[in-house]
Amino acid sequence: MIQIKPNIDHEMYCLSCSTVLSPERVLWQGIHVCAVSICPACRSEIVDDFQVGHAEMDPCRVNMTTGELLINNSYSRRWFGKPFLESLQNPRDYPGLTLKVEKFRDCKEVLILDCIDFLYGHSLLKLLNAEAYLNGNKELGLVLLIPPFLRWMVPSGVAEIWTAKIPLAKARNYYLQFNQLLTRECERFETIFLGRAHSHPKDFTIERFTGVEKHNFDKGVFRITFVWREDRPWLDGWYLPKIVSKLGIARPFLVLQNRRVRRLFSLMRHKFPHAIYTVAGLGTTTKFPSWIDDQRVRGFDENTEKKLCEIYAESRQVIGVHGSNMLLPSAHAGLTLDLMPITRWGNMVQDILYQVKDSRMASHTYQYIPIGTRIDHLAHIASIQLEKYRSFRKWMVDMT
Repeated sequence: MIQIKPNIDHEMYCLSCSTVLSPERVLWQGIHVCAVSICPACRSEIVDDFQVGHAEMDPCRVNMTTGELLINNSYSRRWFGKPFLESLQNPRDYPGLTLKVEKFRDCKEVLILDCIDFLYGHSLLKLLNAEAYLNGNKELGLVLLIPPFLRWMVPSGVAEIWTAKIPLAKARNYYLQFNQLLTRECERFETIFLGRAHSHPKDFTIERFTGVEKHNFDKGVFRITFVWREDRPWLDGWYLPKIVSKLGIARPFLVLQNRRVRRLFSLMRHKFPHAIYTVAGLGTTTKFPSWIDDQRVRGFDENTEKKLCEIYAESRQVIGVHGSNMLLPSAHAGLTLDLMPITRWGNMVQDILYQVKDSRMASHTYQYIPIGTRIDHLAHIASIQLEKYRSFRKWMVDMT
C-alpha cells in the first residue's frame, strides 16, 4: 500500500537538477496514478508514477518542462512510457466521460484499487487484487476504480465502486475532467492508500468474482472447448496475425481456423466420443457442423460473459490461442492448452489464471504448446492431458 493522504508517501527528485522534492499533489491520469511537484530550484514540473500496476516494475518519471521521460526498460518505454508522456503533453476532453459512484458504507480511511487500463486483460488482472485487500486490510474500506465491463465481477464487501465510463481504446489518454472527478471524490476521506494492483496476482478465488464454480472432475459428461478469437486467429508465423488484423482480411484465415478446430475435434472424438465439443468466445464468423456446440457471441455483456464462464466451467479442457481470451477459461476449466505464437513466448503465463496451488498439478493442468504444432500431434497431447489427469493426480498428490 502507498499512502497518498494526508501524506504523500513518495520520494522524488528533479530530473533537471537532482534537487530532492516533496510531492505536492496527486494526479489521476487513468492507467497511471502520479505524484506531482514543482522544483524549488529550477521550477521544473516533475510527474512521477506511484509504483502501482505495471509501474511496479517500470515506473515513469516525466519532466513536463523539458519533455524528458525517464524509464529504465526500453520495451516498457515504447508501450508504457511514451504513451504516458504524450497523454500528459496533450490532455484531452471527452464529453462522454462520467464517474458513477456507488457507496455501500461510510469510511474515513480507504484503499483505492485502480483497475483502469487500455487492455481488457490488464484491467481484469488488477481487479483480482481486490480479494487480498478485502481479506488482509479489513480496517480500510476498499474503493474500486473500474471500467464498466468489470462491474459484474466486483466481489461483495467493497466500500465503494467508482465506475469510469472510458472505452478501452481511449484509456491511454489523459482527461482533465477525470482527474478533477477523482480529486473531488478523494476530498471525502481522511486517509487514503493506493493498492499496488499487481499485474498478475495469485491470491484470489475466481468464484468470488464471477459467481461461477470451477470445473468438477467428478461429473460424467464434460465439454472440450476451443476458445474462439478473431483478431488473433490460429495462425503460425511471426507477423501474419498482425498483418491479417491491420489489413482487415481476417475471414479467409478464420475459415482456416474453423477447419483446424474441426480437424482437432474430429481426431479427439475417437477417444472421447461422449464429450460435448464446443466453440466459445467472441465473434461468429464461419459456421460449424451440428455436432459442434457453437456458443460464440457477437458481443459481451454481463449475461453473455457469465454464460461463457459457465461453459468454461463445464469444460474438462479448454484450448485456445494465447491472449486475454484465455484468462477466464483457464480459471474455470479443468485443464488448459495454450497455443503460443512465436512472438508471444516472452509473455507466457500472463494469460492464465492459475487456480491450482500444487506446482506438480499445475504443470499438468496448464500446458503451453507452440501454435505451429501439427494438429494430429496437438490432438495427441490434448488427449494425454485428459486421459492421464486422474493417474497423474494420484501419483503426484494423493499418494504423497
